[in-house]
Amino acid sequence: MSIFRFFIITVLIFSPGEIFAKDLIQAPAAIQISSQISDGKYTIPEILSICRQQKFKIVVITDRDLMRWEYGVWPLRNILKKAVEGGSILKYDVQRYFREFNEIKKNNPDLVVIPGVESAPFYYWSGDLIHSDLEIRDWHKHIITIGLKDVRDLEQLPVASNKKGLALPFSLKNLILLWPILLLAAGIFSLQKRAYDYKDERGKQFGEYSKCSQWVGSLFIVIAVVFLVNNFPFRYYSFDQYCRKAGIKPYQNYFDYAQKHNAFTFWAHPEVKNVERIGNVSIRTEEHSFNLLQARDYTGFAVFYEGFKIVGKINGIWDSLLKDYCAGKRKNPVWAIGALSFDSDGNLEDYLKDIRTVLLLPDLNEEEALKAFKNGKMYAAMGGNSSRVVLNKFSVVDEQLAIEKIMGEQLQSQGTPQIEIKADLLNGQLQPFKIKLIRNGEVIKMFETPTPVDITYVDEQAPDEGIFYYRLEIHGPDVVVVTNPIFVKKIAPR
Repeated sequence: MSIFRFFIITVLIFSPGEIFAKDLIQAPAAIQISSQISDGKYTIPEILSICRQQKFKIVVITDRDLMRWEYGVWPLRNILKKAVEGGSILKYDVQRYFREFNEIKKNNPDLVVIPGVESAPFYYWSGDLIHSDLEIRDWHKHIITIGLKDVRDLEQLPVASNKKGLALPFSLKNLILLWPILLLAAGIFSLQKRAYDYKDERGKQFGEYSKCSQWVGSLFIVIAVVFLVNNFPFRYYSFDQYCRKAGIKPYQNYFDYAQKHNAFTFWAHPEVKNVERIGNVSIRTEEHSFNLLQARDYTGFAVFYEGFKIVGKINGIWDSLLKDYCAGKRKNPVWAIGALSFDSDGNLEDYLKDIRTVLLLPDLNEEEALKAFKNGKMYAAMGGNSSRVVLNKFSVVDEQLAIEKIMGEQLQSQGTPQIEIKADLLNGQLQPFKIKLIRNGEVIKMFETPTPVDITYVDEQAPDEGIFYYRLEIHGPDVVVVTNPIFVKKIAPR
């Protein structure tokens, strides 16, 4: 190894972040870790200490927003019900959560600590108690949300069992829920019914009340009061846990809410199938990668761990989504991240060694990190060497216009696109890398080269019109790297 290369690697190892094209800092981020506030193993200070030891610069804590299952018996589902609730931000108290988080940020100025949330926007019940086949469906369709900053925004998340977030505005339709008042009036009227009556000379009524009317009236009043309590607060909701045919609507409702409040949403593990049993209740979630095609206006998905084989594979769902964006069928691109999905099982140190998302930032702060999530300026790495591999450069250049663009950006190009790739291992070992250059879902070139990687490729077969994109999939010794795309729009020469 040359003295120059040894010097560069040493600088990279001990610098706060590697330098990318355009003088951007490469900041490794640990995303999707739960704390003891919800279903996690460690406190937030413990999590930050471990992440600091593993050289992470950004930590996204994603505690569960609401861990509550509720089953009610029709027609009195709000009275004859059983609820099971675990730890969550809403149970912990949102104001307290943000207050403590602000203190944690002050006490850890060397880290960018971002409060996120992991949500299950919807679940529904199938089966019933009579046949002993009661089952919770879709509970493990989880969404990672980053960027909610206000107490009210978090308190009103539109997720199952959070009626604050699901209540529809009052309308004339709500009067239907007041129907027990009619029964109450009928009951009161029945209580006044007499078996026989007469009036004295002053007009005062006398006579025994009807026992039958007394019984009927009392029954009507009891039923009316019970249903008034059941129907309170006389609201309709976007959906509830008994809507078996809700489809993608609860998730789209969630994405629309997050976008309205300037937050970023990522499908957490779209390829996971989860089946378990707790007591007499089964919990089942099928693999749901197809939901990414159905939903719109989410920010991205976790390609690692559970989004690589179906969604992130070459010419898979992700490439279909990116091609739809290029064709104008989608308003925004879909970005890839790496998510740890760490709660109470296993060892956090091992998870952190195996997966990371590297953000490209002009400055190391929360504002710039959120911009990177929004704009796709990041790549994900998985494997034992994920902490050692560094993608020094991935860009597309138009030499005629002297313009260069990187991940998450779009190049306005008149000439032939030139792709530049530089990568290395921080330990300085010479190791073989296989790099797949992907354009619009197809591998247009496979590079097999040892580290350090330094590639310039001119794409003579690039489309002459429209919008297209490039992305990389890199396979090395115990590491896989997936980059976000660079878009190219062909424009006519001036």
